[in-house]
Amino acid sequence: MSAVADVRTTMTFDLDHCAVAVRSLDAGAAAYRRLGFNLTSRSLHFAARRAGAPSEPVGSGNHCAMFRSGYLEIIGITDSTRNSAVKDMVARYEGVHTVAIGCASADKALAGLERRSVPFEAVRLERDAAFGPHDEEARRAIFRNLYVDRDAFPEARLLFIEHVTPEVLWQPHLLEHPNGVIGIEQCWFAAPRPRETAEKFATLFGVAVEGWAHGFRLPFSRGALLVQSESYARASFATTWLPPVPAPIGLGFKVAALQATEAFLKRSDVRFHYVGNALVVPSGEACGAALRFFE
Repeated sequence: MSAVADVRTTMTFDLDHCAVAVRSLDAGAAAYRRLGFNLTSRSLHFAARRAGAPSEPVGSGNHCAMFRSGYLEIIGITDSTRNSAVKDMVARYEGVHTVAIGCASADKALAGLERRSVPFEAVRLERDAAFGPHDEEARRAIFRNLYVDRDAFPEARLLFIEHVTPEVLWQPHLLEHPNGVIGIEQCWFAAPRPRETAEKFATLFGVAVEGWAHGFRLPFSRGALLVQSESYARASFATTWLPPVPAPIGLGFKVAALQATEAFLKRSDVRFHYVGNALVVPSGEACGAALRFFE
């Protein structure tokens, strides 16, 4: 049995969330609120680096935009004296770094990685999240993360994530956004050799590669990764800047009504253009991440 078939018969995955790493968490949050995302209050990260060890601060924090399907994370450094992975991210570039694939069981995902000899690091990550319509209390959000080794997969900070406390994150009052976003559906990669990158991801995630007019698509049970050439990425996202590739360059969001999204962005004086039926906000407006909105 192939590695792809092996994974698919045991687990299903979805595009859980993507993270934009920013040099200033204050500036990053302001930029995304201007783009119409209803962000959570700031939350600080804690992690136990080995089984049975106590959780401790890791020097990073975030603001999140929670959707009916998945979420967006704006992540930055909160304590420069600690050894946060975000330091290396923003040292390379400001933009999309983390691509988190949701799974029902970290244990099953771990077994699949071990069978295929994929190096990884298992981390129990925690953070205190504001809870209630007016941040009346703080509750601990807990995640079981499997970080894929960056030497083996340098394209992004790839991980599998199991949400232990989903009710802490997906609170009803957080799910409505002025820009009309209802879900994160796409993470776009640019690569010098798109097919090679797509096939590498297919082996890791256990999904089949689908061809499309401008590259390759890897579908999950919800959401997808799309891999395209550098030249098409520059054209479709109307940018002259790309991070060192292969790398994630943009995110795609499903909206309730594209006309309403366009009207909001116009009121906020945000630059955008259309590519087919998608509204595209260039990376300069969104801390290095190009954004696509579509119905």
